[in-house]
Amino acid sequence: MKYLNKIIEYLLYFLIFLLPVQTRWIIKAGDTEYSTYSLYGTDILLLVILSLFIILKILNNEPRATNREQRIWLLIKGLVLISAVSIFFAFDKQLALYKFGWLILGVGLFWLIIKANYSKIKLIYALLAGIFLQTVLGIWQFLIQSSFNTKWLGIASHNAIDLGTSVVETIGADGAGERWLRAYGGFDHPNMLGGVITMAILFLIILLIAKSKTSNFSFIIFYFLLLIFSAALFFSFSRTAWLGLFVGLVVIIILAIFSKNLWQQKQLVKIILTMGVLFFILFSQCQNLIITRVKAEGRLEVKSTTERLMWLKGSWWLIKQNWLAGVGIGNYGLGIRKYESKIINNAPAWRYQPVHNVFFLVWGETGIIGLIFFIGIIIYLIILNLKIFRQNHENQISVILNLSILLALIILLNFDHWLWSLHFGALFFWLIMGMVYKQLLIETVDK
Repeated sequence: MKYLNKIIEYLLYFLIFLLPVQTRWIIKAGDTEYSTYSLYGTDILLLVILSLFIILKILNNEPRATNREQRIWLLIKGLVLISAVSIFFAFDKQLALYKFGWLILGVGLFWLIIKANYSKIKLIYALLAGIFLQTVLGIWQFLIQSSFNTKWLGIASHNAIDLGTSVVETIGADGAGERWLRAYGGFDHPNMLGGVITMAILFLIILLIAKSKTSNFSFIIFYFLLLIFSAALFFSFSRTAWLGLFVGLVVIIILAIFSKNLWQQKQLVKIILTMGVLFFILFSQCQNLIITRVKAEGRLEVKSTTERLMWLKGSWWLIKQNWLAGVGIGNYGLGIRKYESKIINNAPAWRYQPVHNVFFLVWGETGIIGLIFFIGIIIYLIILNLKIFRQNHENQISVILNLSILLALIILLNFDHWLWSLHFGALFFWLIMGMVYKQLLIETVDK
């Protein structure tokens, strides 16, 4: 039993480290990424860990779930049930079943995170180490304005001159037009890299303000990672990720002030100054790119805004037609093709993108009841954390982390779709939910 526990523990660290790696076997290529069937390497590893954990639970006597656990599982089971029912309303039932498998894997990862025996700090280190590799790759991509491709790591080639690549178009100092490649890392889009880095930076900030007895060497490592992550976040040029980090940081500052912890407040000042100096230096070198992104000026920025509004209108049309049962999990694109021909006439398949709002996406696919359960999971965790903070806010570093993560996550959910529509995003969402819930069971990040 002891050895089985250890095997599960270290396989879990390995899984979290490898989670950003997109190595996969494409079983059936679709006309878009959203209709492609793939088996990811992380899926196999996750299934192995889940199988071992189930065996462990069978051999052990599982204690009765607490009221808190019963409530969160009621919401999760409700979402799973409604998603399963939505398969019967799907245009492509096979695709819906495949995407339902993602949800089951995500919930399985959530179960592992909250129930398995492991060191929480080691799990955070594994997550940060995996993200670090992506940030280094992203910085390198921006600096050389290109990216290699390799099927073994699931990385596609990206070049600034290629159409369809995420770039920032601006006017250079000489008056000529320029195309600057945004940092992708190993992900499908720069917004994914930016969103993941936002979560990583919030974890790092909490580590820095929580560990009053940390060695100088650890502080050096944490600040080094903070600088690397911040630079990669900058080069992703993801406005949603920037906003998410800003909101998460504001939450940390407000709660640190209420906690009246002088150590935390001093560390926050140092962190903000460090990041501020770095961003000022980078801004001075890339001023025209930032202005283009912030003001949403230029051909591509206007095109991006127009398309997002178009997809938002399309999602609302789809929801009005299928507000109760949805069009089936994973079938949003097919639903848009059927109901929104007036918005996009005879367009190629890649133009039928998911709406950049997870809440609308969940509503469109699983119906209003699925949306209620999905929102309920997030709201329940927020209420639970606020309740604990009100009871004792003098030493609630875990609660501060949770609330900053959840509020930043809500920003990402409101302005993008990858946390529901793409494989990595689906697993990453449930990983974050599991880590947030796990925090409630432990007093501080140190333990």
